[in-house]
Amino acid sequence: MTTDTVASAACGGSATSSASSLEAGAELERTLDRLQARMEALQLSMRAHRASPRLELWRHDLRETRETWFRLVDPDGQDPTGEGNRHGATDPSHEREPRRRADRRGR
Repeated sequence: MTTDTVASAACGGSATSSASSLEAGAELERTLDRLQARMEALQLSMRAHRASPRLELWRHDLRETRETWFRLVDPDGQDPTGEGNRHGATDPSHEREPRRRADRRGR
């Protein structure tokens, strides 16, 4: 029995709930990784193709993806980049990267 399973059993929980919790955490990590990759790809497209007619679409998609990323990382928090502010500067060269997952874990 693993330490997590022992602790879960000692608290009246089951190994199944511990395994489901681990799987849910792993799925969240995979989702955050996919969102991070999407944001990086959108930023690259925006920087490389500034005159593209798709620029506004990419900008909107980046904003939506970033909002989703922050909602998953901290459901009760606010977007510290100010992306929710529609009146702010939208120059993609000045957009901040979202916090890395290691940062939110305190590493």
